Amino acid sequence: MNMKRHSAFTLIELLVVIAIVGILAGIILPTMAKAKMRGLTVRNKNNLKQIGYAATQFQGDNDGKTVGVGDSSGRHFFGVFEGPGLAVDYSGGYLSAYMGGEAEAWRDPLFNSFSQRARGPSCSYAYNYHYLNKLEQEGDWWEADYSYAWKGVSGAYIQAPAGTLLFGDSARNWMGPLEENWFWTPPSEARRWAGWETAYTHFRHEGRCCVVFVDSHVEGLGPERSLPMDSDGLGYVCGTDDVLFKLNKRER
Repeated sequence: MNMKRHSAFTLIELLVVIAIVGILAGIILPTMAKAKMRGLTVRNKNNLKQIGYAATQFQGDNDGKTVGVGDSSGRHFFGVFEGPGLAVDYSGGYLSAYMGGEAEAWRDPLFNSFSQRARGPSCSYAYNYHYLNKLEQEGDWWEADYSYAWKGVSGAYIQAPAGTLLFGDSARNWMGPLEENWFWTPPSEARRWAGWETAYTHFRHEGRCCVVFVDSHVEGLGPERSLPMDSDGLGYVCGTDDVLFKLNKRER
């Protein structure tokens, strides 16, 4: 008499299969997470490259002058920001005409955990304003009619476009929580006052920051090891000689 043979997993075989699946998941999931992060870094670098090209076009249309970081009306390079809790108008910035008024172009897809300064995200990148701008003011800051504007300088002053920073990943935490920042203060200024040192470069891409230089090439840079980096990932991209920020590379 023929008897049908029933095959089934034994308990030991089942445990072996579960163990193998667990091992494979432990290998595959971190790899997938890293691949996703690197994909977001690529998108971030593409944003910065687009911003670099926009700044170059602006300069060409404005007698060779660099773009301004912002003014007292609330107009900035990325859009119009008139105060906390208000939405940013991305159509009204100095570079908006060259960026198509797209909000996503100003947002690092990996920068999601921060205290918002506007209604919704505003800008993930800061500008090398200290060297690429000059501050013009009318009146005194305590007067009702006081106004200011950061005006661009002549691009002819930039000795090494491929070695001078334009925009980069930034944040700040000097008011407490981590939040967005648009003014990329160089190390010499950020560390000028003892006891009030701060940092504005955010190393959020696997310990590196994405930057675009004046010549529009994009890189990922690590932190300056001679200066501290805080628990929020804020640090410095060069020393207090400001070598990557300054326009005249021979200055000391």
